[in-house]
Amino acid sequence: MELDLVHVPFQADVYDVRRAVASVLHGPDLYDPNDKSNKGRVPNLQVVMGVSPTGLHHNNTAILRVTKEVGMRLLRWYRESENNRIVVHGEALVVVNNHRNVTPHVAEILEKAFYVDPDLEKRHNLIEDLARLVRLRTTQIQAGVWYKSSNSPTDQKFSIEYERDFLRHGAAYISVVYEHKLIQIDIETEEINYFILVKFSNIRKLHLDDNDGGPVIIFELYTPPNFVQQNHNNRAPDGIERGGKYKTRDRICALDDAHARIAPYAHHLRVRLLEPGDIKEFEKILILVECEPRLIRVPRVDAQPMQFFSQPKINHVQRWFRTMDFKAAFQIEGCLRWGLLNTQDLLSTLQGPIEKVIHEYGDQANELLRLLSMELKMHQDETSSDCLARVRSEHHDIEKLKLHLPVGTFSCHHVVITPSRILLEGPYTTQSNRVIRHYQSQDPTLAERFIRVEFRDEDHLAYRWDGDVDGTWFLHKRVGGILREGFELGGRAFEYLGYSMSALREHSVWFVSPFRDPVEGYVTAETIRSSLGDFTKFLRTPSKYAARIAQAFTATDRSVKILRSQCEEQPELGPHTDGVGTISLELSNKIWAEKCRVSPKLKESRVQPSAYQFRFLGYKGVVVVDHQLEGIKMRLRESQRKFPVHNVEEAEFEISGSFDYPNPVHLNRPAVMALDSRGVKTAAFLELQEKVKAEIYFAGNSLDSFKELLASRGLGSKFHLIPILDQLSKLGLDTEDSNNKKAIRSAFFGRLLRYSMNHSLRDVKFKARIPVPESYQLVGVADEGQAYINEGKEDVYTLKEGRIYVCVQKSPNDPPIYLKGTCLISRAPVIHPGDAQCVYAIGEPPKDQLCFFRDLKNVVVLPAVGDRSLASCLAGGDLDGDTYDIYYANPQLLPALQAEPAKYEAGAIRTLDTDATVDGICDFIVEYINSDVMGLLADRHIVIADQSKDGVFDRRCMKLAELCSRAIDYAKNGVPVDIYNNLPKPLIRFKPDWHKAEVTGARELDYYYSDRALGYLFRNINLVDPGEPINGFPTMSAGSIAPMEDAISCALAPLVQRTLNVTPQAPGAENSQAEELHARFACEMRYICIAYTLVDAPDGRLKEEEVVLGTILANCTQPRWRSDRAYQMRLHTEGLLHDIRTWVIPGTISEEGPRTDSASGEDYRAGLLTAWAIWGWAQHHQDKEFIESFSLVMLGIVLDCLKYLGGPPEV
Repeated sequence: MELDLVHVPFQADVYDVRRAVASVLHGPDLYDPNDKSNKGRVPNLQVVMGVSPTGLHHNNTAILRVTKEVGMRLLRWYRESENNRIVVHGEALVVVNNHRNVTPHVAEILEKAFYVDPDLEKRHNLIEDLARLVRLRTTQIQAGVWYKSSNSPTDQKFSIEYERDFLRHGAAYISVVYEHKLIQIDIETEEINYFILVKFSNIRKLHLDDNDGGPVIIFELYTPPNFVQQNHNNRAPDGIERGGKYKTRDRICALDDAHARIAPYAHHLRVRLLEPGDIKEFEKILILVECEPRLIRVPRVDAQPMQFFSQPKINHVQRWFRTMDFKAAFQIEGCLRWGLLNTQDLLSTLQGPIEKVIHEYGDQANELLRLLSMELKMHQDETSSDCLARVRSEHHDIEKLKLHLPVGTFSCHHVVITPSRILLEGPYTTQSNRVIRHYQSQDPTLAERFIRVEFRDEDHLAYRWDGDVDGTWFLHKRVGGILREGFELGGRAFEYLGYSMSALREHSVWFVSPFRDPVEGYVTAETIRSSLGDFTKFLRTPSKYAARIAQAFTATDRSVKILRSQCEEQPELGPHTDGVGTISLELSNKIWAEKCRVSPKLKESRVQPSAYQFRFLGYKGVVVVDHQLEGIKMRLRESQRKFPVHNVEEAEFEISGSFDYPNPVHLNRPAVMALDSRGVKTAAFLELQEKVKAEIYFAGNSLDSFKELLASRGLGSKFHLIPILDQLSKLGLDTEDSNNKKAIRSAFFGRLLRYSMNHSLRDVKFKARIPVPESYQLVGVADEGQAYINEGKEDVYTLKEGRIYVCVQKSPNDPPIYLKGTCLISRAPVIHPGDAQCVYAIGEPPKDQLCFFRDLKNVVVLPAVGDRSLASCLAGGDLDGDTYDIYYANPQLLPALQAEPAKYEAGAIRTLDTDATVDGICDFIVEYINSDVMGLLADRHIVIADQSKDGVFDRRCMKLAELCSRAIDYAKNGVPVDIYNNLPKPLIRFKPDWHKAEVTGARELDYYYSDRALGYLFRNINLVDPGEPINGFPTMSAGSIAPMEDAISCALAPLVQRTLNVTPQAPGAENSQAEELHARFACEMRYICIAYTLVDAPDGRLKEEEVVLGTILANCTQPRWRSDRAYQMRLHTEGLLHDIRTWVIPGTISEEGPRTDSASGEDYRAGLLTAWAIWGWAQHHQDKEFIESFSLVMLGIVLDCLKYLGGPPEV
């Protein structure tokens, strides 16, 4: 309702009135915090000041908008006593009921939205208004690069590669956009306005050169800025239909043709202001809007047009690249495109030395050139010729730089295509797939013909279109053009090949350069796609056509071969068996034996899987063991058959997932918000958080506690850190001295602990990732008991509706655990309130009946009865590999409010009038990238749920849940989600405080204190600085203990002597093998630290501790990008450690490559002797780079060898 407020003092503004009204409405007379109808929130309100006809701030009146209940309560209070008054600036307001109602939209905001402090909003609006007033004229805009003088590498100069002058033609202005945290440069022309957008977070340095011809601001940027254009009539370019009616500007790659030529190489900006006094005004506004870094004054910067990237010079360099081996050309062109070298460096200084390297090292030259790119990034104070000479002198034997990679991986070149650049990365260790394995088996060198291409924004993050900017035209021109036309790289032409479904979500695809195969002849992208299967049925649906091809590009491990005759189809059990089939126990044993042959440690540490996720002859999904099947048998279903494959009688059973361990369940933000909205108490979440906080903060109390922290967070696995800590503990070592334990006092272990704590606390604080004890994440399978009944079997025990079966076993030596009782089951992400359902776990099945699932472990068996499958009730899941969270033994998490599951109806499938070609697939990829809005929808959903009293039950959230469901299906049905006309808006413009987690330069004025469970969880965590020492973990710095006198060496020495049955010579400071192996290790570690950083800067490199733990701690606005980089980093690290291990233990390497199943006892004895000697050598050289992680690798090998040869004693 609306109330009139009269006698408002003239000097009062809207914020004064709101503050005064709130003091009454939120005071003890009118607000009862214990009233459950308030849901813990103070009443919301709106104030609209009366308009003054004379131009004053207001006309002494205001309108107060509140809910009817609050308004009537306020009127009663006002009339009860003359002392009950709202006072503004010492004057009492008169409150009058004007008997007017508010609009439905306003009523909903008042009822549900969070109340925002007027002081917060006042300061926010004031800064925004002041920033909007500053718009300064510029006379020149230049783009260029920094370069070094050949005779003075520390003397940086600026090469002007592009220039626009605005004194005579057009006009340009520079301003600050506070809301979007960016600096905007407007370029006005007769028909089109252009905009250069520089995000605060993209500025590395802001230089002010005020020494020549007026003030000049030099933007030293991490990555190129964004370029946008706007037609004066708002017409979209080339007739493209924009994404929404509010989109009036279009993203572009460059300002004009001249700029497009240099944009891939030169992105730093130089802007000259018209008026000398403008620089002070600009500096003031930058401070007010909290722009970092601040403007710094520098001596005169020499800026000249050097024309490094003129078309003739680019053409000259490209002709040179075509004469090189592709792998070498890739590395040199990568240096050019990353801005590490310019054409003058290449053509005038390095051409001769590089050609000499290629001549001397042949097809291995790329290994040395790869190191050159790394060294150029690290040592920018060194000339390029000196850098190359140094790299050559440090690496004589190039063969030793080449890694022996684990089975199932290969070395893959990566290309990142941004709006203005083509960046070259790698080669990186990458998991293989069926297509690449096929050609690699016929000629190993053919693997380099396949490259991974990612489409990303300039900052390497996924594309996001902010505000009024549309990306449709840009994506069709830039991304679509490259997909359809391909590109040239290192003298080779590359064309689009395909993608896997997981890669598509990362906007990543495969390209291939046509080649001649020794068996198949000339191979192109089209011949490869045609060989994968019969896709005739899907030619009218590009999304399904591409999705079927994608099966061949899924990262898989090879396994056993199966005859077509050993596979048959069986009937579906209604809607309950979508994506799941069965295999015999004999076939399962055969598959497991092959996996253990490749990775012998699996047999002792993991339980033989009851289910596998697979690909086989056009089928995909999950197979689960059926103990009633005999021989080598696989029974699949029609829902698993995606396309036919003709004329193939035997094929590999490709494994994309093995379910050999019960993963733990972790809460996350969507799950917390959903359960909070359904009545789970905040105290329940805080109790779980306090438990994990204690585990993290007390992880330094013992090595066992440290080990548990690493295990719970999946840290350190590539360096075998968990088994190392376990063995050290058994040797009588710990973090502190005690009666029967001796402290290791390792500074490196102390740092690993601090980094682990920081990583873990960040997960808990920023993601609400809280482990739920005695709860498990398991793949779903169906109860096949009904199939037994249909086949005529008698006395069959089956699951009823609302019942599940779970038996978990963590290792072969652990007893099985049967879950029995009421539990909660869900599937991530939990968006709709009904995506989590209460079910009953039956425990151990009866022994006197035939039961399909009796011996199944580490899966959740769902019932196969009822009109609707349980899987489909959980965020529209199925059984083709979806995993489900089982919340068990935590009754405090069972929701008080029940919620019906959403009805996820099958959406329409986009079809064409004619058969699709590869161009149709390319168009679909472009549309997918433009419409990839799942992250935006999920974020908007949880923010609105926080702001609304109804939580996830708010009608906007329910709408967003529906849109999320459609967004998930988009990759398969090809129908995009229209967010521009359907996206619900937040109730208020401020965001909850927990939302500022990963935002760079978060401003307090943009956020409010959330009163939801997520807010309390967020504020309940204080991060541990990884640079600060930890109490209770005494350490001694390197060098303070004599070599081999440390606690670990003292504990191991007698055990090594006893195991070898000889007295090994005391490891000394001279060891040529150790020297060479460490140089090999340190070189690749240095490359990993630089290659996988999230920041394009010379000082942006990962810490040694991050690589050991397998994490990246840098802030990132899109955590998915950081997770992807960390995954790639771990895969690369695994390849390095596998390579080091194969050189230490003789039996694990041969001329054919690494062998994982052939090491003998003598091999392990020799490996123990070698690793022990290298461990001792490392103790004498603690000042060497990466020596601590290298020592850790050797320690792991020593302990592994000891375990194989008899094992350390139990303490």
